[in-house]
Amino acid sequence: MSSITTLDKDTVLARARAAIDTRTRYVESLFDAAAAASAAHTAAEAARAAAADADTALAKAYKDAVDAGWTPAELKSAGLPAPISPRKPSRRASGRRTRPTTAAPAVDTAAADGTDSPGAADARTTGGAPAHQ
Repeated sequence: MSSITTLDKDTVLARARAAIDTRTRYVESLFDAAAAASAAHTAAEAARAAAADADTALAKAYKDAVDAGWTPAELKSAGLPAPISPRKPSRRASGRRTRPTTAAPAVDTAAADGTDSPGAADARTTGGAPAHQ
């Protein structure tokens, strides 16, 4: 006889449903987190738009006050804020800056130091890289 007949169908199905429920909780948690993140980003965009509108209204009101004869110093001494200039995006260099190099004179040092090691004498005499012996 097959071993399947010794198992209870309801027990097997209950185990399968429990496994599915456990996995489904992760998807539910992921969905809730994604919805919260989306709502937060939407709120942040709305806040940025509201701040930009408020900055525009402040700049217009300030300009109107100055056009009406108020000086910036008078407005400042009254405790009124001056509009903040919008920041311009910084322009970064598109490439890495490098220093111009100067060519070092070619010196045959193999025979000069008696080691037949190229560069060893040059390193000791002209400030080049130290020789490793």
